[in-house]
Amino acid sequence: AAVLESRPSALKWTRTEEFSYEVPTSMVAMAPNNEQQEQQAVCFSCGRQPATKRCAKCHVAAYCSRDCQVKDWKTKHKTSCSSYRRAGSEMTNMSGQEELQAEARLDIFQRVRFYACAYAVHQASTLGRGFLFLQSNKTLVAMSLSSPQDSWGRPVINRSVLLHYLTMGEYDAEVCRDDFEMATIRTDLKELVEKYDEQRELVLLMRFRCGHVAIGTALLVPEHTVCKRLGKDYFGDNPPPSLQLNID
Repeated sequence: AAVLESRPSALKWTRTEEFSYEVPTSMVAMAPNNEQQEQQAVCFSCGRQPATKRCAKCHVAAYCSRDCQVKDWKTKHKTSCSSYRRAGSEMTNMSGQEELQAEARLDIFQRVRFYACAYAVHQASTLGRGFLFLQSNKTLVAMSLSSPQDSWGRPVINRSVLLHYLTMGEYDAEVCRDDFEMATIRTDLKELVEKYDEQRELVLLMRFRCGHVAIGTALLVPEHTVCKRLGKDYFGDNPPPSLQLNID
């Protein structure tokens, strides 16, 4: 697949896939049509219905009054509007829209990057060359929203990512053995693991509940020497086998 790059200092992707995992019915399968959206949407500010006024920029966030809309814009929607425009009113995971998906992955990784990079560098110092495996039990679109509300104003709870640092041997034994679809990306993943610059970057594999999977590389932020020191401070001589990070 063609290499996909997002913003400067961003991640560089080499492959993306849409595997056949379960999609949460509350997010996609039961997505309301336009008429139902008007009936089911709650005010993004106070949670009341009916909420028939829409943000003119994203066309997603709904409000029961002008006052609630102004209040929400000042307190949170101004910074989250673009993520709702990207997600859309039906939260259909941006299927086939590679640039939007790349933006969403970047936004998610940026929220955990500081700890993720330190963890990966620390683990690599003892385990050797490998990659950071970032997983979530939420969909890509749900995780990428800047606020913990879906496109109908309902709360999205417990948004977190689970991080593992794996060698290719561990990937074969712990992931591919139970998931034949993940085995199909092994060759591309192995190539990245063999050639990445340990002093400047890490290899990243992302997987979401909707089946969206992506592999690529990310520049270390902060730089390698700082990550190494932080990893030692945070995780010591007995780092946890996995790291769960909340994004809200």
